[in-house]
Amino acid sequence: MTVMELPARAGADRTAASVMDRVRVYAAGLPAYAPEIERTGRIPGEVLDGLKATGLLRAALPPALGGVEMTVPEITRAVDLLAQADASVAWCAAVALNAALAVVSLPGEVFTELFPDPDLITATVLPPAGRAVRRDGGYLLSGRWTYGSGIAHADRVMAGFQTPEGTPRIAVFDAAHVRVLDTWHTTGLRGTGSHDFEVADLFVPQRHTFALVPSGTRQEPLHLRADNLALKMAGVPLGIGRSALNAAKEILAARRSALPRPGVPADLAHAESLIGAADAYVYSTLQDAWAAQAAGLEPERGTAALARQFAHRACREAVQMLYDAVGASAVYTEQTPLDRCLRDIITAGRHVASSEKILDGVGDLRLGGDPASPHF
Repeated sequence: MTVMELPARAGADRTAASVMDRVRVYAAGLPAYAPEIERTGRIPGEVLDGLKATGLLRAALPPALGGVEMTVPEITRAVDLLAQADASVAWCAAVALNAALAVVSLPGEVFTELFPDPDLITATVLPPAGRAVRRDGGYLLSGRWTYGSGIAHADRVMAGFQTPEGTPRIAVFDAAHVRVLDTWHTTGLRGTGSHDFEVADLFVPQRHTFALVPSGTRQEPLHLRADNLALKMAGVPLGIGRSALNAAKEILAARRSALPRPGVPADLAHAESLIGAADAYVYSTLQDAWAAQAAGLEPERGTAALARQFAHRACREAVQMLYDAVGASAVYTEQTPLDRCLRDIITAGRHVASSEKILDGVGDLRLGGDPASPHF
């Protein structure tokens, strides 16, 4: 067992710069845990403690609740740095940040009742897969949810359900109440432990539930807009791409005089250009969207989704190219991260927010349609 050198826990020094510094220190120690994370399919306790110590989990919370209020580009870059070190940790961290959705919908005292520590880890599945019946002061909640990223190590759960009236709401409850089903046997992102989970007749007080209000109907702080919280996932493919690029450079430089084939240097350069293009597209889009919102304007709909989908497509192509360039040695999972990078990016790209369907939806939008997708 490797002992992680934990960054100093975020205290009074709660700034974006200090959080980013802690994330960099923390990320440097993550690769040593990759074999264990891959083998066990979950994130070890000391790695979770390190994540909490960075202060990143409170990045979108207001200062009054112990938060930092980092911008979307800053949060995305933090996720990007984590993904370069370990994609499963980055994915779970990004999902845990969704706890901030509850801030704009719940009274402050209820939020602090549910999250007495702003660094608690939350597993979030928003589609209303649960069902509920009313009981005095709340609901009896039952259901089974899929893709519960981080459910095996979560402190809290936010899960969507249908009320008896047929309207969707989100319930917040202690993760100790769920039954985790062993379903996450996958190509990649194994350490996210994104198992199915279920509850049966769990009483959830009405005050611990909320409705997701569509973006644009409420003037919440920019840091807490539901559409902004979704944008950070673009950091995952960028970080995976950089991890593969760095590993391939090191391997190929060591055998520069005996490369597998003549076109390998060109492939390396091509892969670097794909990752660089995706990085520029994602972060310029996020900066423009943030600036527009800060000026009281609505960003162009669909643009951030296009950048995110392009990042997945371009980085997947780059990782495959690097894997092929390295040759047979890429298959040794204990010697290089390339195999895991390829599997992780394939799995990450299956998420609905980054799938090829995004192209159909944004294309329809550009032609005058009005697709009802929450992802752009």
